Amino acid sequence: MTQPSPWGSKAAVDYPTMEGFRSFYERDLKAELAALEQERPAKVRSFYLTVGAAVSVGLTIVFIVMTMTSIEPEVLGLVAMVVMGIGYLAYRPLARLQENAKVRTMTSLCRFLGLNYHLRPRGVSLGRLGELDLIPSYNEKKLEDQIEGDVKGVDFGLFEAKLIRKTRDHKGRTRRTTVFRGLLCEFDFHKTFVGTTIITRDHTKFGNFFAKFGKLGERIKLEDPTFEKLFEVYGTDQVESRYLLTPGFMERICSLSAAVGAGNLQMAFDRGRLLLAIKKGDDSFEGGSAFSNLTDITRIEKTIRELTLIYDVVDKLRLELETKI
Repeated sequence: MTQPSPWGSKAAVDYPTMEGFRSFYERDLKAELAALEQERPAKVRSFYLTVGAAVSVGLTIVFIVMTMTSIEPEVLGLVAMVVMGIGYLAYRPLARLQENAKVRTMTSLCRFLGLNYHLRPRGVSLGRLGELDLIPSYNEKKLEDQIEGDVKGVDFGLFEAKLIRKTRDHKGRTRRTTVFRGLLCEFDFHKTFVGTTIITRDHTKFGNFFAKFGKLGERIKLEDPTFEKLFEVYGTDQVESRYLLTPGFMERICSLSAAVGAGNLQMAFDRGRLLLAIKKGDDSFEGGSAFSNLTDITRIEKTIRELTLIYDVVDKLRLELETKI
């Protein structure tokens, strides 16, 4: 039996749509999610009952202590920590259920689109991204949602990253600050180049003066005023960088920047690849909350909209594949 196109009608211009995926969802995925959905109500009830009981006991303890003596802030803090700890433990079965639903959804959807999905990324490194200053320095990371494959003749791989910087204050207390949350991508447009060209967000004139220190290569001035307002460019080969950053390509970069949000995009041509760091405000590919129906089609629609970003990148940054430097 011929499998329906994952991209729906020809008018969809090769983008994944619910039109193409709906029949696949009804036939192959819905039953799997329905089996998980049968478990969800009992787990939700258990969570609410456990948390409710913990809060009631905690309030009772606080009330009893207050009737006997004045309550210290440390006691309130301890009770609150115990209640939150119980709530965390009570939520874990729901979190596992939501993760199972997410993995089944992503695996099925990516397989249908001819892509590969792994919840835990394999064989990835952030070293070069850090060397090129596409991501900030960090000392703790969480990586998930690796997607690999070919889109319209372009090989790519991406994964989601949450990078955290831990610092200590003068009292020795540890502070954890999220310095990057978003997608890290690698594209192979089959276009060879030997140098490195780094495209970073503009930090204003004052910030750019300090940002240039430690950058690989030298500052490259371009003649597109719109592009110059958004980005700073550094390269090891002026000629090659200007060859890559044609007026048309700079326009595509500006278009992609508008799609993901100003200041959220950085990239580099490096060692025959195009590397991207796309900063986001929330997690991708989650589908929805464990407190909502796992078979709700809107969860799938949300995931498809997020996967469409891959096609957006390929469309907006597409280079002429037959052109070689």
